[in-house]
Amino acid sequence: MTQSPSSAELTLQAKVTCPHCWHAYIPEESLWVSEHPDLIGDAKLGFEHAKRFLPSRFSVEGDALDEQGHKSTRMACPHCHLEVPRPLYQLSNIFFSILGAPACGKSYFLASLTWGLRQNLPSRFRVSMNDADASSNARLHQYEEMQFLSGDPDKPVALEKTEEQGDLYDVVNMGDHSVTLPRPFMFTLQPTRKHPSYQHSQTVSKVISLYDNAGESFLPGADKSTSPVTRHLALSKALFFCFDPTQDPRFRKACEGKSDDPQMVPRAERLERENSVRQDTILVEATQRVRRHAGLREDQLHKQPLIVVVTKWDSWNKLLPDLSHKEPYKRISGQPIQAINVEKILKASQQVESLLEKLCPEIVATAIGFAEEVFFIPISATGRGPEVDPETGALGIRPRDIKPWWVEIPLLLGFHRSTRGLVGGYYGNKEKKKA
Repeated sequence: MTQSPSSAELTLQAKVTCPHCWHAYIPEESLWVSEHPDLIGDAKLGFEHAKRFLPSRFSVEGDALDEQGHKSTRMACPHCHLEVPRPLYQLSNIFFSILGAPACGKSYFLASLTWGLRQNLPSRFRVSMNDADASSNARLHQYEEMQFLSGDPDKPVALEKTEEQGDLYDVVNMGDHSVTLPRPFMFTLQPTRKHPSYQHSQTVSKVISLYDNAGESFLPGADKSTSPVTRHLALSKALFFCFDPTQDPRFRKACEGKSDDPQMVPRAERLERENSVRQDTILVEATQRVRRHAGLREDQLHKQPLIVVVTKWDSWNKLLPDLSHKEPYKRISGQPIQAINVEKILKASQQVESLLEKLCPEIVATAIGFAEEVFFIPISATGRGPEVDPETGALGIRPRDIKPWWVEIPLLLGFHRSTRGLVGGYYGNKEKKKA
């Protein structure tokens, strides 16, 4: 790709990793997306998509010109032809993966998580969080609006579970077969003027690609060449496994008389067998896929952290009455920013780990047998349990009652562990910006 004088002034990444198929390529190999309305029909994406092309002409602004001379501003991966947002060409990209069993609360977690990060990153850490690709984040926008910007805060809402197909996936024709690829949520993280690292914004800023797969994608045998939708796991800087205590009969038994959450009600054995997927099976399958695609031996620990997100804290918090609900933040002396209180998070992690060892030891054993660094973080995406919607009979929650607890902490911990200079950490008497 020939650069114009204006485009040559931009600082480009030496290599770009496609967030859809994970193919790494140099910027010069990038395809561009035709803008002329007659240039429709792409060999890999189908007749309804704009044609991709390798340009030979550019405008004075550095944008490619398509066959009809129209200026193109969008770029695409040369391997899968899916669109790659421009920030990925200028900022380094970090992958994070969220996984868990079906109906473990991932949709609620994601909506509360991104909403919480949008509020807390600028106010506490002086870091802006913006959509790198608004179209890819459309599902999250819908969830955030349902929970936090509802026009009728008294009407119970229920979020859809993540499916194995739909608007979170793209189908690409690879010649002799079609491949289903995941569509991640993508955000840019950049220090604001009040951040100590603002002068180093070019090197500190990141693009975050956040993957959410349906729980069924982690069933044994689901990882196929035609549907490699979970292969981002091996590239992720942190793995977030959502464990749902309400799906575990041992947790429900321990919570008898201590929780009024309808999800903690004992279930008939037949319904238990038909409607549940063993969560340890999901975690074991995920760890095996990471080992396989990252080239790790069975006895080799993964170097990236595994964060076990123990969801629906409001339904089981009486099992750990001494666990603090206070927000784990610490103001950094002499600076206009805060840090996450890692000391407090580690203490909570140890308490939750001890509880899990008693009730479901196989989860703890699998986790610590896989990664060098494991955290067990309690969160509540809603702050209370659901109620029965009198109109539909389904479980839902009123937006006015939603008060998340610790929901952004797992990702903030991931940012702290994998980004230099964006999110600092407090360790007892010593403040630390990088673990």
